Amino acid sequence: MNESVEHSPGASIGFERTLPTLNKLASILGVSLYLTVVGCFLVLTRRIRVSPSKFARAVAHRLLAPFRQPFSAELTKVVHDKGHCYVARLDRRLISDLDGQSRLRLFENGLELPHPHSVQDDIRSLGGGRYSHWGDAVFFSSSDNTDSSANGRRYSVKEA
Repeated sequence: MNESVEHSPGASIGFERTLPTLNKLASILGVSLYLTVVGCFLVLTRRIRVSPSKFARAVAHRLLAPFRQPFSAELTKVVHDKGHCYVARLDRRLISDLDGQSRLRLFENGLELPHPHSVQDDIRSLGGGRYSHWGDAVFFSSSDNTDSSANGRRYSVKEA
C-alpha cells in the first residue's frame, strides 16, 4: 500500500519555525536546571556560605519592592571618613552592596554622581563622585573632591 498524503505548502513551515524556538527554550531550561542544582550543591556542601537571614531579607525586599514607595532622603550629618571619603547614615535599612547590590543612587545638587558601587579605598584615594551604599551608610566623595560636609551642596539618595 502506497498511500500518499498531501500537505499544504504552509503546513510544514510553521513546524520548521517552531522547532528552533522549542530547542532554544529546552536549552535555556536545561542550563537553568543545571545551574540551580550546582548552586544548591555548593550551598549544601558549604563551599558557598549563605546567610539565611540576609537571603530571606533580600528575597522579601525584591518581592515587595513593586508594592512600596522607593526610598528617598536628604543626607544630613555628613562626617569625614578618610581622604576624599565622607559618610552619611541612613534612617532606613535597605539592601546594600554588603548584602547584594544596592539600588540606591546618590545625587549632588540634583545631579547623579557617576560612580556607584565603588570600592571604599577608591572613594578615599580617588574621589571624583564615587560612592557606595554599605550597610546602613553611604560612603561618598563630592564630584570635585571638596569637603562634602562644608561645600554648600545638597546631597540626596533615591532608590531606583
